[in-house]
Amino acid sequence: MAELKDLERTASIDKTDFAIAKTADTDIHSLEYQEYLTLSEHFTGKTLDRLHRKIDWHVLPPLMVIYMMTYVDRSNVGNAKLFGAQSDLGMNATDWNIGLSLLFISFALFAPFSAAIANKYSPRIYLTVVFFGCGASIIAAGCVANKAGWYALRLVLGLFEAGVPGVSFYVLAIWYTPGVYASRSSWFYLAATVSGAISGLLAYGIGQLDHHWGYRGWRWIYVLEGFISVMLAIILAFFLQTNPERAKKWLDEKERRFIMLRSKFEYGSDKGGNSSIFDVKAYASAFKSPHFSIIAFGHLSFATGIYAFQFTLPTIIANMGYKAAAAQGLSAPPYIAAVFSVWICGYFSDKYKQRTVMVMIPSAVAIIGLIMCWTTAGHHNLVAVTYTGCMIACIGFYPLTPMYFTFYALNNAGASKRAAALGGSMFFGQAGGVLGSNIYLASQAPKYPVGFGISAGLLTFGNLIVPALYYLWVGRINASRAAMPEEEIRAKYTPEELEAMGDRSPLYFYAR
Repeated sequence: MAELKDLERTASIDKTDFAIAKTADTDIHSLEYQEYLTLSEHFTGKTLDRLHRKIDWHVLPPLMVIYMMTYVDRSNVGNAKLFGAQSDLGMNATDWNIGLSLLFISFALFAPFSAAIANKYSPRIYLTVVFFGCGASIIAAGCVANKAGWYALRLVLGLFEAGVPGVSFYVLAIWYTPGVYASRSSWFYLAATVSGAISGLLAYGIGQLDHHWGYRGWRWIYVLEGFISVMLAIILAFFLQTNPERAKKWLDEKERRFIMLRSKFEYGSDKGGNSSIFDVKAYASAFKSPHFSIIAFGHLSFATGIYAFQFTLPTIIANMGYKAAAAQGLSAPPYIAAVFSVWICGYFSDKYKQRTVMVMIPSAVAIIGLIMCWTTAGHHNLVAVTYTGCMIACIGFYPLTPMYFTFYALNNAGASKRAAALGGSMFFGQAGGVLGSNIYLASQAPKYPVGFGISAGLLTFGNLIVPALYYLWVGRINASRAAMPEEEIRAKYTPEELEAMGDRSPLYFYAR
């Protein structure tokens, strides 16, 4: 009997402690929110602009360099083909397309877990390791002697590259809020756009070493570019900024505290707060959300076209009658033109808070460029029109990636769910790469009707029709939530419940 009373007393104490702890958590949550509101009054106007400039100079450049070089490592496969890689390794056209696809397979399989691993441990260490691995893989690929070695290293390269885009966009979501995320993600993605130009120019320069010391130009391209990536990985390990709490040299205490709190309370206008603690259940919930699957379908649709076009562009230009080295150089201007469209779309997306429009307009531009190429490729008296179409297609294609990552980041609340969405998005992007690697058929050169036709069709449905319907649907959800008084919501739900809901919270408004 005494033992039973002791158990009842212990249970009573445990319940009391739990209630006290819950009340304490609620009080801490409320205090943090009030602290955030106070700091928000200070960080406005020019003060906020100065803080953003600090972040821009310290956070963006290292991430941009990493993304640019890994993108160069990935896209130089088209340049390698022109300098003899396919023939040197004894591959036919089908073998070559299989090799292109293998990178995307390993990329797609590992990408959904990359942001989660980085979130749980350290994005800085993770990005350094995968960047170094990309460079080492490229060096090794430049030394292979047969098809089997090439295939193996394509898989390894995909494994390492899988961690870069999703983790980088996740890091940007830590530092930037919805109001400036699109422009900053566009600035970041400029690195990928610039990489297309750099890849062509580097290949043009390094390609002059073709047959030098008995080695073909593609080996020189791979080994030298890989060496650059390895060296940069070692250097950038000391400059990567992925955690505001540790940025004590260039941020003062007030600035650090404000960045950490606004990441929690401002994202998606969820005044209930977004949990920054990794949670398996929240992570898995992303893949059940229509705000992930709908956006992912659009991502798959344009990724098929952009990867196919990127890999085939040097060959398309070579088919106009230019030699390999000249084709490398001429592949740079379309990417340079795309740099401006990426920046412009990011700027207007943030200025007018129009995310869907900044998906649909570039998609329409890309479709026009593809149609121009489709109808004129192979006609030697229309080379100028075909080349102009290539430029217009690049101008339309390249703004889409940062726009879609903005959608993933803004419409999936909570660190775990956002990490899942950004990481999982890579699966669909790379699935598009697998499909895109096999639609520009060598037997259909130089007109490539299947390649251009599939790319234009997917863009029309996945990036014009689907986004328009999503825009209308999200508008109805936001309108119904806006009609609910905040006082009524807070009376019905505790702060912890609102936080657990993430983007399903009645206080959360989706980007559209």
